[in-house]
Amino acid sequence: MYYFPNLDEKTRQCMLSELELDMAKGLFYDPLSMTSSYLLTYRRLLKECCINGTPETLQKKLTPAFFRQKDRNGRKISANISQMVAFSDFNRYYVRALLVRAIRENKKLSIYRAKQSENVRKESCASLNKVYSDKMQMQQMLELFRDYRRLFGLKNQPELLKPNSGLSLQFVEKS
Repeated sequence: MYYFPNLDEKTRQCMLSELELDMAKGLFYDPLSMTSSYLLTYRRLLKECCINGTPETLQKKLTPAFFRQKDRNGRKISANISQMVAFSDFNRYYVRALLVRAIRENKKLSIYRAKQSENVRKESCASLNKVYSDKMQMQQMLELFRDYRRLFGLKNQPELLKPNSGLSLQFVEKS
């Protein structure tokens, strides 16, 4: 089960805008584990999910036929690949949407655990509750998260969007 506390209509609209931006600019990140024959269907399903769904609804639609049997190195693809892809891509657009909103609406963001994990990384625990309030820093994060080639090519990838970290962003409630 996943928890996205700020998944409202405004956030969904921003998620959709971010997804459409990627598609228009040819920057959509195609999951490497997915077969090319299902990529267009996957994009459509992800878009529907941004409009009115959750990672769980996306995961249910990602049948084994969507995925390769083996990766580029000949290793067997993980049995939970549909869960990993659904959460990672949904969360990526959710995070980007919250960054857009936080910048526009002058809000603070904090890192929290959106997905429970059996094997929690020390780095993930250290990132929990970290607060972002500087608009310039959030803008830099947004630019990095929009550039998947750069993001995934970093030696020190941000903990926030690492595969299976389970971490996401949420608005900091004013006290």
